[in-house]
Amino acid sequence: MQFLKKFYKAWMSFSHILGRIMSTILLTVIWIVVFGIYAIALKIVRFCTKKPHSSTYWIDVSSDSTDMQYQF
Repeated sequence: MQFLKKFYKAWMSFSHILGRIMSTILLTVIWIVVFGIYAIALKIVRFCTKKPHSSTYWIDVSSDSTDMQYQF
């Protein structure tokens, strides 16, 4: 029985180390893939929705606006 306890403890130590290494690798790969795909999709959407003829995205606001008169 002592041999099995030693084998069990050695196996558990090995499995904890292996689990930490594998979870780090898997989480890193998943993080890169998910956010990489998200970033690529976001760039495609922004590229497709961009106004082709505008040189700036500035919106002129009329100066006669009374919205800011009573702020509080």
